[in-house]
Amino acid sequence: MAPAQRLTCVIIDDEPLAQELLQKYLGRLGFVALLATFDNAVEALARVEALRPDLVLLDVNMPEMNGLEFLNTFTRWRPAVIFTTAYSEYAVQGFEYDAVDFLLKPITFERFARAIGKARQQLAPAGAPEPPPGPPAERQRMLLIKENKKFLRVSVDDVLFVEGMKDYLKIYTKAEVVVAHMTMTKMAELLDAADFLRVNRSYLVQKAAIKAIHGNTIEIVNGMEVPVGINYRETIRQMTDKGVL
Repeated sequence: MAPAQRLTCVIIDDEPLAQELLQKYLGRLGFVALLATFDNAVEALARVEALRPDLVLLDVNMPEMNGLEFLNTFTRWRPAVIFTTAYSEYAVQGFEYDAVDFLLKPITFERFARAIGKARQQLAPAGAPEPPPGPPAERQRMLLIKENKKFLRVSVDDVLFVEGMKDYLKIYTKAEVVVAHMTMTKMAELLDAADFLRVNRSYLVQKAAIKAIHGNTIEIVNGMEVPVGINYRETIRQMTDKGVL
């Protein structure tokens, strides 16, 4: 990637209108170079590996080969991916592929800009200079969570803490507890580290939801308590001493 943090990108989507919209959005951003656009994943196979783009905007539901099957063909190298689709049922599968983001059609420019901002941040080399000013890449404020056979939209601001179980997570919000089949590592990637704190291998806590710290226990504003893991105690002590908790 160039020092100015320009991204290279390809679009793979079988819908002409979707291609046109994505190309328009990329043009508005100004710092993403579109290398090619493909109508189907089969045609893109050989070309994408030769082009080696930083990022692929990838539709999921396509004829002959869908987007997930397309990604499975890559073994030694895989580009960063933002999925673009009209089908929300692919969301969990998409994030299992370590996708940068999952955009549900119809896609607004604001949501698109956030996703590209996340990609830019993830792809930036260590020590890279700050990127030039561009459209603001706002934080993702909603989570799309699969609970049983349905998808729930959960406000990030409503999340008090997350508890990791063996094969799933419990997401404690201000109003309810949502059970999600997701790893703690993936959840930590989705939540902003400026707002959420890992206090135990099994717990993520929203800083604003901390009511008090009693030794090695954190009291949440809903009255529940979360244990602080041994490996996290010194970090939390230092943050407390500095007044940032």
